[in-house]
Amino acid sequence: MKTQINKLEYFEDSTIYCELLRSESWMVYLDSCYSTSKFGRYDIIAADPFIKLISYGNKIQLEEFNETIIFYDNPFFVINDILKKYKCDESIEPFTNGLIGYFGYEADIQSILKISANKSTVPDVAIGIYDWSIIVDHKDKKSWISSYGNDSQTLKRIKHYINNYKDCAIDKNTQFSFSNFKCNTNEHTYNKNINKIKNYIKEGDCYQVNYSQSFESDYVGDEWLIYKEIRKINPAPYSAFFKRDNQYVISSSPERFIKVCNGIVETKPIKGTIKRMHDANKDKKQIEFLKNDKKNISENLMIVDLLRNDLSKSCKLGTVKVDKLFNIESYKSVHHMVSTISGEISDNLTSLDLFKGCFPGGSITGAPKKRSMEIIRELEGVDRKLYCGSIGYLGFDGNMDTNICIRTITLNNNKLYFSAGGGIVNDSNTHDEYNECFAKVEQFLNFFSNGNFKW
Repeated sequence: MKTQINKLEYFEDSTIYCELLRSESWMVYLDSCYSTSKFGRYDIIAADPFIKLISYGNKIQLEEFNETIIFYDNPFFVINDILKKYKCDESIEPFTNGLIGYFGYEADIQSILKISANKSTVPDVAIGIYDWSIIVDHKDKKSWISSYGNDSQTLKRIKHYINNYKDCAIDKNTQFSFSNFKCNTNEHTYNKNINKIKNYIKEGDCYQVNYSQSFESDYVGDEWLIYKEIRKINPAPYSAFFKRDNQYVISSSPERFIKVCNGIVETKPIKGTIKRMHDANKDKKQIEFLKNDKKNISENLMIVDLLRNDLSKSCKLGTVKVDKLFNIESYKSVHHMVSTISGEISDNLTSLDLFKGCFPGGSITGAPKKRSMEIIRELEGVDRKLYCGSIGYLGFDGNMDTNICIRTITLNNNKLYFSAGGGIVNDSNTHDEYNECFAKVEQFLNFFSNGNFKW
């Protein structure tokens, strides 16, 4: 079936296209934050998928054309089968409709660690199969509705949208509030666990472990309005807003996980972070320090090697290469050291096969991955849920782009949660690592604590 294209008016602020859809079922907004972030290009907006899948471990709830069944299987296998059913040979960048949603950190933990995730009200996987979507191309300054025609309601929805979006004003309301903000790990516990990681390293269990701490707050107000404020204070190229029933996800991530475009694979791990300074000269010195710091360089190289190995399992022999090593990218509150690795996907594998083979991302687990994940499980003691998972799209054409869920907030029943962490190696300074966690989410800490949280 041929993809149908309906042109729309271009707006630099694509949130205007979300206003009409914000109350719709499973509304999702993949946001490049183009106007404030130089790294993005495309925004994707969709709602009301004709297939909805959520999973808790291997317990899967699948709703297709309003009929729901519950069964047990690996969600990756089920999703692969769905996408094969609707496979499209025609490719229109960036997205030829298909899957949009998230895979939580524990989505495949039973396969990796042979253990079950803890019981949670937050699904490990939540994805929709969308028959139509709005695409905004900020480079060429074009917008359009792309539709595929699997759902009989698609045409009606598109007509409604085209006839009404111009009459939809952007909601300028900012009425929301936060209370009872807290950090769930004290410095004593943090230091104790860092020392345990160092002992594991000395004993030869691992080279690096990504250890995190979590935060929570009560909130009152509209989640969509909170997201619009977040994208102002912490814009990032792999941002997202995802509404599922009474659960909301807000992501302000600077890190790409896996991209596949016409068979070419790219991943961009972040390892190495330093706080930005308000003084321009001091800020330049921060960049120079990060660029030349042996600890951060060695950490980054370790994860580059891990991801080269992960990609090589699903890429053609001899195609995996490092395109950029130790590149510095600057964001609102921090500078990051970012490397870029690419390859060509094997002909007999799907993009989801490759994604599963690399999941979760090495930059937020450690090395070696399996043992690091075991240590994370032991020391953190609770499910990470969405944190360090991935949000993104996988089109019917096989093209894919996904983030790493750092700087990511889950909101449910007037409670919000987020986490921050860092890679711990043998020469890590506990005090510096503790403060680096806070630096990474400084904008969140100030926002959700009303400026009252101190560290």
